Amino acid sequence: QAELARAAGISRTALSLIENRRLRPSVGTLQALERALDPFADPTLLHCEGGALEAAELVRGVAERTGLAYALTLDVAAWVLTRYQTPATAWVYVRPREKWLDALRKRGARRPRPAQRANLVLLRAPDQVLRAADLVGGLDLVSKSRLLRDCARLGGRHALDGARLFVEYPEARRPGLRLDADALLKVFEEVGPWT
Repeated sequence: QAELARAAGISRTALSLIENRRLRPSVGTLQALERALDPFADPTLLHCEGGALEAAELVRGVAERTGLAYALTLDVAAWVLTRYQTPATAWVYVRPREKWLDALRKRGARRPRPAQRANLVLLRAPDQVLRAADLVGGLDLVSKSRLLRDCARLGGRHALDGARLFVEYPEARRPGLRLDADALLKVFEEVGPWT
């Protein structure tokens, strides 16, 4: 609650009153709360030596040494589950982000220089995301339904990963999920015969 209040720029008392319906928030406060609750609203971009898979291994190593929780999503998580597209970036839900940032910096992760691509992105983790994480291939991954939702939300190259997950893991599908039709068609043409 304190973390959410701080991220939204309001007091913890005000947040408690809003949650208990004893205070009506302004439109600005509601928008600030929405941004604070959106894990993709304020990502921390980092660069590590090697690629996305090496960055994911760095995260795993930090978690083992420190006991900090994480859950990989998007590129690396989709790769671990489907081996469909080589990952470009390790997207990681973490908590608390400041401790993760300190631990990763001690192991060589830095903010990307101009014209340098980030290969590690830290996202603020909602509790339920970390609780639902699954250990697969030695890495903690978000739930398949969360991964599919994240892929659909970001689109672009992630739409292809989402379509591949949609084909292989029907249990991850949820009502209201919107996937790119062209991505689905491409994936059905490419992998339909093997699944």
